[in-house]
Amino acid sequence: MASPQSYKASSSTRTQSRSILPSNLDDAQTPLLRSSSQEQDDKSTSCWTQWKTKGHDFWLQSKGMILVLLSQFFGASMNVMTQYLEIDGERGAGMDPFQILFARMSITVIASYLYMWYAQVPDPLGRRPVIGLLTLRAVGGFFGVFGLYYSVKYLPLSEATVLTFLAPILSCYTTSLFVPHETFTWKQQLAGVVSLGGVVLIARPFSFMNAPSDGPSDKDGAQADELHHLLAILMALVGVLGAACAYTTIRMIGKRSHPLVSVTYFSVYSTLISCIGMAVLPSVDFKLPSTSIEWTLLVALGICGFLLQFLLTAGLAYVPPGQAAGSGNRATSMLYTQMLFALFYDKVIWGNTLSAMSWAGSGLILVSAIYVAMAREPHDDANAQPEVQHADERNEGREGPSV
Repeated sequence: MASPQSYKASSSTRTQSRSILPSNLDDAQTPLLRSSSQEQDDKSTSCWTQWKTKGHDFWLQSKGMILVLLSQFFGASMNVMTQYLEIDGERGAGMDPFQILFARMSITVIASYLYMWYAQVPDPLGRRPVIGLLTLRAVGGFFGVFGLYYSVKYLPLSEATVLTFLAPILSCYTTSLFVPHETFTWKQQLAGVVSLGGVVLIARPFSFMNAPSDGPSDKDGAQADELHHLLAILMALVGVLGAACAYTTIRMIGKRSHPLVSVTYFSVYSTLISCIGMAVLPSVDFKLPSTSIEWTLLVALGICGFLLQFLLTAGLAYVPPGQAAGSGNRATSMLYTQMLFALFYDKVIWGNTLSAMSWAGSGLILVSAIYVAMAREPHDDANAQPEVQHADERNEGREGPSV
């Protein structure tokens, strides 16, 4: 028979054993000491999940800006091809802006209709409530692109490009007036004024008037160059007004029409006007491409023009989830990034080097654009949310494939 002392020792041993055992099955399956490799795997998985979530959120909130940024690469590429085709060279006289515009827009029309047919875009001719806005977008877009095409014939590519940067500032003002929930804050306005100062530093539109003449024999040629320079600047400013009109109407149309419908209106109108201009104006000489390079550039010009308009329209019309509006001006500010590509092409293709003043002006423009793009302004989500819900209900089942 066991003694009381041995019974107490046995009970104590069983109690200690039960205290060591896990309280549930999950704890039994979990080791007391985790290996360092398992901890590193868990940390890396957690970090990857966080970065993936942040990246997805950034894409949803910045999709419009990214699309506009991509469009500016194709826009700058299109501009340098246009300038090459317009200038006179060993291949002979350059092409007229009307002819280049006709070639580019014809290809854009074909590409737009083919894509809309393939993607089965609803209402390819536009809905009745926005037909007026689509027409206004087409007219403004034509004058915007024609002003640019005319200006690059007599101005350096970077100078002609930087003049177009007045359009985003103007469109931000007009958008804040005509589009609900769009604001042009004092910070954005200050950045616009700084960008305007950069435009003056780079363009220096009237600096040629103070330049000394090389000699009496060059007087007539200098006066002709001054006239062409002044006309190019005036046409570029007309293009600014047209582009601002186009950007504003794109924002006003928003999701009520597929981006390609807007592109098609613009390209069809531009094709018709450029065709009439070539037929009516006696100063416009029609010239067929004489080399394979010119043919290739014309085709590439049309493709770049299509991608430019598609990405630009989709980016400006994009509304982030959970917002009624408010990102249009941030997306519009990405138009300034075209200056980076213009400077690159000016250096690589034409061998031009910017002066210190031009670099300073470019810095002002780019810093202001980046600030406007990255600065987030507070907005009233409580008021915006009902608008988003109603907009989603109106657009449900009516939109074509999104970009």
